[in-house]
Amino acid sequence: MLLSIVVPLYNAQSYIPKCLDILLRQGIADDQFEIIAVDDGSTDSTYELCRQLQQAHHQLVVVHQRNAGAGAARNRGIDLANGEFLYFFDVDDDLDEGALSELLFRCVQDNLDVLFFGGDVRYDNEAVAETFHQDPRYFRRLQSPGIRNGEDMFIAQQSMGNFCAQPCMLITRLSFIRQKNVRFAEGIINEDNLFVLHATLRADRADVDQRPLYHYCVHSGTVTTSNVNGEQRFLAHLVLANEFERDRLEALAHNKVELAELIGRLVNWFIRISVESCPTELETAGLLSNPHFSTNMLSALLIRRLRDIMQDTMVAEPSSDLPQQESSQIKPRSIYRKISGLLHRQWS
Repeated sequence: MLLSIVVPLYNAQSYIPKCLDILLRQGIADDQFEIIAVDDGSTDSTYELCRQLQQAHHQLVVVHQRNAGAGAARNRGIDLANGEFLYFFDVDDDLDEGALSELLFRCVQDNLDVLFFGGDVRYDNEAVAETFHQDPRYFRRLQSPGIRNGEDMFIAQQSMGNFCAQPCMLITRLSFIRQKNVRFAEGIINEDNLFVLHATLRADRADVDQRPLYHYCVHSGTVTTSNVNGEQRFLAHLVLANEFERDRLEALAHNKVELAELIGRLVNWFIRISVESCPTELETAGLLSNPHFSTNMLSALLIRRLRDIMQDTMVAEPSSDLPQQESSQIKPRSIYRKISGLLHRQWS
């Protein structure tokens, strides 16, 4: 089998028929792909509808799990996949007809671990576009085509402000993903950042297709539009800052100074977002009971990075050209003290 397509689902019954039609029109032979639909504890008829559609489409594999978030659903798909290559698709987005067959040809022909491709943004209506505007630069692929290793690819992307943590805009080799233990973060929003970073950095052979084949669709009431601020955003970016900091230090340990600096820009940005999203009543926000907010997940490195942010002494400041890293107004120093104090209590 050539390709496994993983689609995480949560209360997505209204999007499923169109999604299935999109994926069936990708120009791949029926016996050369599977669609793994992972129902993440939906409370509507998502699971039942998938089972019904499964009767007419043998490519459809339907699994159900207790609600654990998109990261856990995608990881379940990795574990179940049988294809030579792996692709993730979001049920409410869109993809050019025949795009996957063209991209797979490149993957096979050039023996790639990862192939990145471009996208654009589409909105339900003008109100959604105005309220939840997404910078279209984030979805463009500006790098010139050419096979390189993953670290060089990341440097090229980040140097141009073009690192895009969107797993639906790349195809990966399944054996590579498993051998390098590339996984999604679980239990947080923005879980795809970690997967895309590691899929990029750990690849031996990566390339890019600049065409905007993927269409990121913004709807009201989705994860994108319902988690703009607050506890989930605060926690997710702290966790991501911690994980990316590990990769930055590993790069430094191997004297990869440029790589470390560029990863550090993302760490810097994650912490800024955490500070901005800090709940007013941090001690009562439910974080103490969250398994991610613990010694095992968050390190003392974050305290030092928070201090540096507040004192504006970061060596690598975000570039104004990076849409995902635009400079932000930092909240008062008291928020830093509140965050660092709570983290210290976790380690005591």
